[in-house]
Amino acid sequence: MKKLECIIFNVEHGLAVYIKSPNDYGIMIDCGGSSKFSPIKWINSNYNTTVGNRNKIKQFEGRNIAELFITHLHKDHFEDIGRFKDDGRPKRLLSDSKTLHFIKDKIKDSPDDPGISVLKEFVNFRESYNKPVNSGIDYGMNINYVQLDYDTAKDVSASDDKLINNRSFVCVIEFAGKKILLPGDIEVEGWSRLLENKNTKDLLNGINFFVASHHGHKSGFMKEILDTTGIPDLFVVSAKSGDSSIDTSYSKDEYVKGHLVKNDNISQEKKMISTREFGRSIKITIWENGSTEVEALETRDNVSIEQRNKITKRTERFLNDI
Repeated sequence: MKKLECIIFNVEHGLAVYIKSPNDYGIMIDCGGSSKFSPIKWINSNYNTTVGNRNKIKQFEGRNIAELFITHLHKDHFEDIGRFKDDGRPKRLLSDSKTLHFIKDKIKDSPDDPGISVLKEFVNFRESYNKPVNSGIDYGMNINYVQLDYDTAKDVSASDDKLINNRSFVCVIEFAGKKILLPGDIEVEGWSRLLENKNTKDLLNGINFFVASHHGHKSGFMKEILDTTGIPDLFVVSAKSGDSSIDTSYSKDEYVKGHLVKNDNISQEKKMISTREFGRSIKITIWENGSTEVEALETRDNVSIEQRNKITKRTERFLNDI
């Protein structure tokens, strides 16, 4: 039986999502990482063309990951991008061209910022996508997105960071009558304007699994969103442990139905599950008959101190050459 697998990785504060489509192609939506864990390294080990039939994937024009969507240009959503080797990069990249100038300005204006190396690496990575991809691909599912136009996002945003958030690609994955919503970090002001559009409302109607906007912060939630999406089965939050900005509304009975979540062979109904709750990633499976399964997936630390130092040195050498 065909199935869709969606893994929301535990990367502390940030987001990285891997999708194995029903036709066995790989997609990533954001590629955040942490100092001890690399989602890309984990995917390469667990989803490739040589492992057992359970996780074996198809290549798209020689690439294990067909597409990478960067929902918006904050580094906690692309911090792991240096893990892609040249021949292992996704075949296609979708990212926001109109807010790229904020990254370039920061590189120019704040050369001593400790996060500049990641920003430089992303700019170079993005600019390497300069050749058209002509082949179509049948994922066996639907993947669609909407985005506020730049002028509207700027009009409702009180700062550059909020503008970047409000330009998030709001992505919807649909298979077997079920929908997963991945809205990046869009904030309430952006939501308000986005939901004025009828086509957007049609796309967002009937959400089953809602990956909370802005990691589950209060700035990303208002109950009016649910007037369009409907009451989901489960909210997924992606914030680090101890984050006090999480909106408690995500676990209220009137806002969410609840879904069984399996953890170490024990299933418990949850309304909201966080990647910090068990210190694990979250895996959502949708079967072609419409049945669904959610489990807390153990994804152990896979980056040693030596590896982190090696990557840092490699990145520094690389950046000195560009």
